[in-house]
Amino acid sequence: MKTNMNKILLPLALGALLLSSCANDFLSTDSTEYLTKSDRDKKTKDTKILEKFSSAALVATYNVFGGSEGTSHDDFGLKAFHLATDIMCEDMLMTQRNWFIFDYEHGNNQAQYRRTNSTWKMFYKAISDANIILHDYYSEEKDDPDYKALKSVPLAIRGISFFHLVNFYQHTYKGHEDLLGVPLQLEPSEKKYPRAKVSEVYKQIIADLTYAADNGAKTPSDRVDIDKFVAAAYLAKVYAQMEDWPNVAKYAAVAKEGAADMVSEPGRSWEIGAADILWGHQITGVNTSLWASYPSHMDPLQLGYAGKNGAFKSIHNKLYQKIPATDSRRKLFLHDKDNKEIFAKYTALRPKLANYDQVKYSGTPAGMTGDYVYLRVQDPILLEIEALNETGETAKAATLLNEFVAKRNPNFAAPTEQNALREEIRFQRRIELWGEGTNWFDMKRWKLMINRNVEGTNHTVKVDIATDAPGFFHALPQSELDANPLLEQNTIV
Repeated sequence: MKTNMNKILLPLALGALLLSSCANDFLSTDSTEYLTKSDRDKKTKDTKILEKFSSAALVATYNVFGGSEGTSHDDFGLKAFHLATDIMCEDMLMTQRNWFIFDYEHGNNQAQYRRTNSTWKMFYKAISDANIILHDYYSEEKDDPDYKALKSVPLAIRGISFFHLVNFYQHTYKGHEDLLGVPLQLEPSEKKYPRAKVSEVYKQIIADLTYAADNGAKTPSDRVDIDKFVAAAYLAKVYAQMEDWPNVAKYAAVAKEGAADMVSEPGRSWEIGAADILWGHQITGVNTSLWASYPSHMDPLQLGYAGKNGAFKSIHNKLYQKIPATDSRRKLFLHDKDNKEIFAKYTALRPKLANYDQVKYSGTPAGMTGDYVYLRVQDPILLEIEALNETGETAKAATLLNEFVAKRNPNFAAPTEQNALREEIRFQRRIELWGEGTNWFDMKRWKLMINRNVEGTNHTVKVDIATDAPGFFHALPQSELDANPLLEQNTIV
């Protein structure tokens, strides 16, 4: 890996801190030098000062997920990853050739191509930043709860990053434990590492996220910083890939306490203050990447790739047709017969809109300043229900699913048999979390076929592919192979 992790900048957080009212705590009035390591170590023994240093350093790391490393209009951080992977599956489709078309065609996975390079760059940059913060501020083991809560954040960032990487460059965990995953870079260093086994990568992910889930702060009103609930939600996702259902249930139950379920309507708010959001990134007029942004590609009313160019994202008609007529989530997708008023409203604003185009993301603020939502509470809610069913608590799972779906479809009745309930839970995840970056992870762990070649499909690229086929993961970037002779390449078909 090509990193600069050994270049540990002592004043990593200083610029932001100097703007605060506490600036004089860190530099004397006549100082023209950077803070020395010795001075920094002395000052950060105070947990409040440590928090200021660490939080300022984390801003840059959060910005990596927000797209600060992006170099093209399909590369805007974690939401670009969500869109690229969702579009690889069958529940979402593109209505014209535009950005993300190569992901949709499963043609963006070679060693020299943009997606495999941008993904590696983003997540290893976040890992590099987390390692520096852990090295500089949290190298000691302490029993202080405040210290542990602060340390939890960079650990969670690292665990979340490795989770995305190991799934992107290898198959799901179950059945592939001994295959090559990704290099485990755990300290600031220029040292070259080989690819660790999938099981080894997951062991590290679990260690990082467990610490964060057990020790993280409870900050339900702060959706920007990773807290206990966010770490627990991702830990539940990790255990779901491993089919460790008791731990899925355990940590999903923790995560769902961090926000409140709410029913999505067309034009709903996607600002990170919404009740059901666990984690996101605030976008303003200052940090928006405009056309190279999630609202640009998803909101049909924005003057971006969707709204101005007509590059709409649509639901697979076969999935839409399975949503009951009494389910409110049908209204998130246009149809001239099923939802005539909604169809008329949106096509009056954007005449190019057509049946099955989504309006789930039509409520973002003008100027493409809509916040990036990474995680909603509905994800762990449904994971807990899935886990309960898989552990044999089918009756309890059915009860919880009835409570969840009844808000959206008053006529719903959950199946009472385990296999039928399993299929229903999977269906509920597909329609509730449509477009949120979960479908690709789910399809991989469920080991289901991507089937766009059914009769009457509205897909424009018709493919059938297994989610554990060589064409469904990605090659390692050629630049990384050139720089690190210890790396072995994936075989991509």
